[in-house]
Amino acid sequence: MNLRAGLIFLVLGFIGLLMVMGAVSFVRWLKLSYPRSFRSILVVLCLLLVGAGVWVYMEVKERPVFHAGDLMTLEEPVVARVIPADRHAPATSCIVEIYEHLSVVEVHSGTLKARVESNNRSGPSFCPVGADVQIELAWLNHFTLTYRH
Repeated sequence: MNLRAGLIFLVLGFIGLLMVMGAVSFVRWLKLSYPRSFRSILVVLCLLLVGAGVWVYMEVKERPVFHAGDLMTLEEPVVARVIPADRHAPATSCIVEIYEHLSVVEVHSGTLKARVESNNRSGPSFCPVGADVQIELAWLNHFTLTYRH
C-alpha cells in the first residue's frame, strides 16, 4: 500500500470516528433532554435515514447503463470531441445534431466513447458519419437508448 492510500484511509477513519462520536453524543443528549420520548424520536430519525437511503439507491439505479453496441438517439444537440486517429493530432470538437444516432463504444470514468452512425447535416462544425467521438455523461440529458444485444 502506498503512502497516498494510507493517508486517505487514515482521514476516512478519522471522519468515521468523528461521526460515531457525534451520534453517541446526540443519543446521550436526547436521553437527558427528552427522557420519556427519546426512543420514539430515535425510531423516527432512523426511519427517515432509511427512507433517504432507499431514495438515493433508487435514484442511482435509475441511471441508464451503457453497453458496447447500444444505439443512442439524441433528443438535443450535443458538442462532442472527435477522437483523432493520430495521437499527435490536435483534438477538435463537433456537433451531433438532434435525432442523430450514436453507437456506444465504451464508457470510462464519466466519458462516453461513441461512433456517429447518422448525421443529416454537413459542414465543418458537424460530426461526420463514422467518426469516433467522446461525450461527457453529464452533458447527456435527453436521449433514447436502445439495447442491441
